[in-house]
Parts: sequence; C-alpha cells; structure tokens
Amino acid sequence: MALSVALSLDAADRLYINDFSIQAGQSLQLSLILDNETQYTAFQTDIYLPQGLAVEKVDDEFDFELTSRKSSDHVVMSQDKSNGVIRLMSYSMSASPFKGNSGALVTFTVTASDDFNGNATIGLKNTLFTDLNDQEVQFANEICQVLPAADVLGDVNGDGIIDVYDVVQLIDNVLGKETYEISLANADLNHDGILDVVDVIALIDYVLNGPSTAS
Repeated sequence: MALSVALSLDAADRLYINDFSIQAGQSLQLSLILDNETQYTAFQTDIYLPQGLAVEKVDDEFDFELTSRKSSDHVVMSQDKSNGVIRLMSYSMSASPFKGNSGALVTFTVTASDDFNGNATIGLKNTLFTDLNDQEVQFANEICQVLPAADVLGDVNGDGIIDVYDVVQLIDNVLGKETYEISLANADLNHDGILDVVDVIALIDYVLNGPSTAS
C-alpha cells in the first residue's frame, strides 16, 4: 500500500478514547472511536500507555479487533515501540473505506497492574489517516483520562465506562425511580449539587460527542 506524502490537517475528524476508570487488577474493554466527515481507507496511530496499564495479548500479539466499521479486507496490525508505546495500523488492500461516520473502530482490552491507582493518561499521537484520494490526513493528538473508579464524572453506575446505561440510571434517579445505586458525585455533571434534567442533557451530550462536555 503506497501512502501519499502530502499531508493535510482535519480538525473536524477525531480518533479518540473516552475517559474511563479502572481499578487495580481489573481488565476493561476500550474502544478507539472514529468521528469522521471524510471517508478513510487506512490509518496509523501511536498509543502511549501509562505505567501499570497494559493491552491484552493473544499468542504474544496485542489483541486489537476491528469493529463492523471495517470492510471485508481491512486488517489490523500492531507493534510494540517500547516504553509503553504501541503503534497501531489498519489498511485495506482494495482501498475500501471504513463504514459510517461515528462510533468504535477498534476494540481492545487493558489490564491494570495490582498497584495501579489511576490518575494517569493515555495519549494518541502521530495519527494519520488515508482518504479516498490516497492523501494522508493528520489528526490532532488526543488525551484520555484514566481515573480511579470513584472519580469519573459521568460514570453514574461506577462500572468504569460512561455509556447509555449511565444515562438510563440517571434519568430514573431524576424521575424518583431510585432503583439503582449511583454515585451522586459522578452524576452531578454541572456541579450544582442537584441531580436534574440539566445533568441528563450533559450526560447524553457526553455519550454522543465525547469527553469535552462532561469534563
């Protein structure tokens, strides 16, 4: 696969990981999320992991899996660049584009060491995508916050992931259906001491658009 040396910067399109929490010794599935207006056929990115957090391996290979957004011949490859940096690459021999314009593109599992205490970051750097015209597009660097389970704003149910289940449980709480045990600190997204529709709207925006809203 020949990649053009021409580079452009697309500020609208993003490859990122949502903020999450993880406890020492816990394993958690994460997603690399692609939000894109342009169609792309291939990408590479460098994943910078903090000390104490490791990507799960199968047969001594990092276990990265493409989602249903791949075409029939997309493949994914990875290489340990040392010092907690993993280079991840995916391409299609037929130059077929990834499907859709939003959602998880790659899934993988991370495991925290027994002495991991959160308060760390995962960085995505040197991210390049190839578009349908065989032009390379440079994406902005991204930072994912890794926090202790009790300290993630938006993680209403404390399971380490911010998703639609948190939205459902927050709505039930606001409506007086307190059938779930929730974290009040994590649910109060606007920090006003009250759980109401404003927090629900902020959480929905977070789940749909990423971490910029509820941070």
